[in-house]
Amino acid sequence: MSKLKSAVAVLALLSVAGTAFAAGDVIKERQDKMKAIGGAMGKVLVKMVKGEEPYDAAKAKAAVETMSTNIKGFTDLFPAGSEKGGDTEAAPKIWSDMAGFKAAAAKLEQVASVQAANAGKDLDGLKAAVGALGATCKGCHDDYRIKKN
Repeated sequence: MSKLKSAVAVLALLSVAGTAFAAGDVIKERQDKMKAIGGAMGKVLVKMVKGEEPYDAAKAKAAVETMSTNIKGFTDLFPAGSEKGGDTEAAPKIWSDMAGFKAAAAKLEQVASVQAANAGKDLDGLKAAVGALGATCKGCHDDYRIKKN
């Protein structure tokens, strides 16, 4: 009986460790995707709008497409249990309001797909795209992100 209890205890520990490891992987994956989205916005699009970089239609369109690509399936990276563990800015509201979170992510996906064409037209189109994308990002971050200093 003692061996059975030991085996059960080991299996339970492995299960918990496996879940924690998996949560860490999913946290890293979603952070990587968010960094790609933020990088496309801040390092490419906003710099063009501010005149810090010359407007480049192909780069602008590609940056918006990067945002669109990385938001697809993004909400799948927030399974139950991944709200704990790791250094994350994900607010608990994500898990208590998953439907709202999914709607916010779907809105960014939709806005990005529309704005890719605008961003690639000209500087005025890019400015409109950045405004629409920025407002969409802010709306989600206001509700579902814990801003760390």
